Amino acid sequence: MSQPLKEADIIFPHLSNTPNLSSTLSSLRRSTLSTQNRLASIVSDSDFVTSVGSAYDLPLVANERCGSWYIPPSQKSGSVYFKSTDGHMGEWRFSLRRLNLQLLDVVMSHGGAVVVDSTRRGKSMPDALSKTIPTWCCVINRVVFGAREKDEMGLFTPPQAVSESEHAQMEKRIDGFVRQFMEICKPNLSELRSKLQKPLRPIWVTQQSSLPDLAPSFPDFHPIVLCTASRRVRGAEASESGYIQGAADDHEAWSHGLTPPIFWKHKDMLMKTSEEDAPALIERLLNEDEGGSTFVSLIRPTSKLHVSSSDQMNLAGFEFVVSCTPEPLAPSMLKEAGVKHYLHFKCRPGKLGSRDLRTQLPQLLYFFSSLSTPTFGNILVCCPTGKDLSVGTALAILCLYTNEEGDIDTSKPREAKDIGKAFIKQRLSWITTSSPALNPSRTTLQSVNAVLLESQDPKAYLQTKSNDTGGGSFTASIPIRETRPSSQELEEVQTRDASGNKEPQQRPPSMSRNIFESLRNSPNTLWSFQRTLHSSLPTHPSGTVTGTATFTPCGLPDPSPPTLLYAEEGEFATDTGLKFTARRKYVYQLKPGDDATEGEHIAVRFFDDEKMPRAVIEDGVGKNGEGIGGLFVEMGDIKTSGGEVKAKNKETHLCAKDLYTASWKFGEGLVAEGGRDAWWEVRYDVKGPQKDYVSITRYTLV
Repeated sequence: MSQPLKEADIIFPHLSNTPNLSSTLSSLRRSTLSTQNRLASIVSDSDFVTSVGSAYDLPLVANERCGSWYIPPSQKSGSVYFKSTDGHMGEWRFSLRRLNLQLLDVVMSHGGAVVVDSTRRGKSMPDALSKTIPTWCCVINRVVFGAREKDEMGLFTPPQAVSESEHAQMEKRIDGFVRQFMEICKPNLSELRSKLQKPLRPIWVTQQSSLPDLAPSFPDFHPIVLCTASRRVRGAEASESGYIQGAADDHEAWSHGLTPPIFWKHKDMLMKTSEEDAPALIERLLNEDEGGSTFVSLIRPTSKLHVSSSDQMNLAGFEFVVSCTPEPLAPSMLKEAGVKHYLHFKCRPGKLGSRDLRTQLPQLLYFFSSLSTPTFGNILVCCPTGKDLSVGTALAILCLYTNEEGDIDTSKPREAKDIGKAFIKQRLSWITTSSPALNPSRTTLQSVNAVLLESQDPKAYLQTKSNDTGGGSFTASIPIRETRPSSQELEEVQTRDASGNKEPQQRPPSMSRNIFESLRNSPNTLWSFQRTLHSSLPTHPSGTVTGTATFTPCGLPDPSPPTLLYAEEGEFATDTGLKFTARRKYVYQLKPGDDATEGEHIAVRFFDDEKMPRAVIEDGVGKNGEGIGGLFVEMGDIKTSGGEVKAKNKETHLCAKDLYTASWKFGEGLVAEGGRDAWWEVRYDVKGPQKDYVSITRYTLV
């Protein structure tokens, strides 16, 4: 007779071999988001995209980089670069770096266009289609046609994606965008008017839309059909039988280096390959596709300045070559191509190379000036990518040696006093209009600005001197904009100082940064505050709030800006004698300028209580910034007036139907290092249908 089963006889599997629910769900999600499922979803969505083009009888244009995946190369008529971030709530912008005027050429030829993009699960359409492109259309219309035909000159947005309040806030910015475009970019209006006979009008199409049986006619406007390629998925991906909304988004994370042209060229082979074999096949296809000459971009309106990658380039026909590369080009290559003048900028890859450019660019001034005769031949600037360092160098050439017609004269550089922020922006627009793919990094642009912009310190000049080789010596002074140096540059400064050579002084931090750092450096201290509220309406209480506030630094992953969580707690005593406990949170961020030529500024955002309902101060804004809500107000330029440091908001802020105007005052202790008077004050003037009050809060460091 067998013995009864004991607990010791039971063999339990080790916990490490038993997947928990979380790991099981993660594994299922990874299998759903496989490369093969993504490619299959792209092919499925591509069928819809081509049907939209056929239904409207309009060419397909990809909003890069996502859009190109959904358009077979044989049907692609062009590319545009509209960023969704320029349409985010409170961040609406008309980009002066990427004007996307090449879309007008397509419109002129075909009467309209279908712009293709997509977005990931959770949204019906990307912000680029719902807000960025509609803003662009409205700005272009007003620039070309003025204020006449007001109905057609208005802003059009999809009501299912943009609320009335947001639409109103966006429309308030249009006139400012028009002024910036006209004043900074100085567009050729006669050329624009020759391309547009009617205003532009956005039309939105999703997979839930009904397509016309016959191509419609649009006698009053040029249609810009904004096509969201993917259908909306409301549940989890696992419930969609492998379909992935916005499958092409963030392709760097899943494509193994695969590009849209190679995908469409080998689509059938890739679709038949298993998930395990796909990476090896993609690598083989990429290797087979290597080779061929590099595409060279002409920077218009010049007829001589070109930009390209340094890989597989053809130097024939270029009199002057500048390479921004770790090593110089082979002399045999230059001689064989007949290059007369060559200049090497020793630049490392990536951001280090962008910083190297700051010390290398001054060679341009000496090199051109040392030529016995000015160069009138073709100029080529190259770098490893053909889109960053070479573009920054070309921008410097445009600023120093070209006139408004694009003629290049290297005999004499433009004087520093004639080069300002708006001028650099205008020259940069030449580059991005010539080829939208030429979009240099912020670090590269900062290096170019450091060389071109006149310093606040008249002593801050970089001397470049030639070696006396019998042709005489030449010394040139280039004004250096004082910026925060890198650690490597600081080491170089210390080395040169030790040898007795003078070095340009470095620009002190901006007042915005000083203020932000003063707030950030007080995490363990309290700010006492007193807020007075005076309301002109009996429905909104007047009174006084007294309490304390803290600023807690939040460590967020790159490229998030420096972030602080503001939290206050106090008591609100109304004029009628009632008392309430008052608590609120905001998020303060030190944001870079809208582009590299504009300074830093402080932005105040709402705290998202819905996403972090039980958060304590120590939680900050979450590991990935999930507690950061929409924009509340942005601080404009900080100025000193009558012995006081003051600032106003960049523009009035519309919250629902209420208009907020903000202004600040700061004590010396927040603005200047070592200052003792540590206080600041913020005032809000609020007007609306149900609000009419003034709030003044003064903070003092405890």
